[in-house]
Amino acid sequence: MKIEIISATIILTIAAYIDWKEHRVPNWLTFAAWIGGMVYHTIVGGFDGLTMSLIGTVVGLATLIIPYALNGMGAGDVKLMASVGAWVGAAATLHAFLWIALIGGLMGILLIIRSGQASKRLRTVGRAGVNLVTGNNLEMGNPDDTPEKILLPYGVPIAFGFYAFFLFGGLV
Repeated sequence: MKIEIISATIILTIAAYIDWKEHRVPNWLTFAAWIGGMVYHTIVGGFDGLTMSLIGTVVGLATLIIPYALNGMGAGDVKLMASVGAWVGAAATLHAFLWIALIGGLMGILLIIRSGQASKRLRTVGRAGVNLVTGNNLEMGNPDDTPEKILLPYGVPIAFGFYAFFLFGGLV
């Protein structure tokens, strides 16, 4: 097994564990992982290795920057994607992102069902859909009908998405 996959797997496992327990991905992990990936690829591949690692970093950032900007996840999740992108490169990061989105969506649905808020959330989505289609601004309901915030430690689906990519390859 390649050192890049082993290193990424270790980084992802640590991040997923911490995120599950503390709902955060620490900077010491993401920055050390990012620097490690950059240094490794520079030593092994010279300027081409550094370039590959930088492009992987940018792709990792790009995959989650919009959900972060919309307040849908924490900065640690974005930095985790960037740091693992530095290890595995752009193509692997993009392919893994498809797995991550699938696994993250399934985990989100399971958390919503488990919380008992599925009906409230479906009503909210329905009202938003009607507003979008009709252009009207219907009331979103009374404040008591607003679903509670559910935290999804997204480091977990990030880790499992990369694991799935490492095991099965890209989604076809």
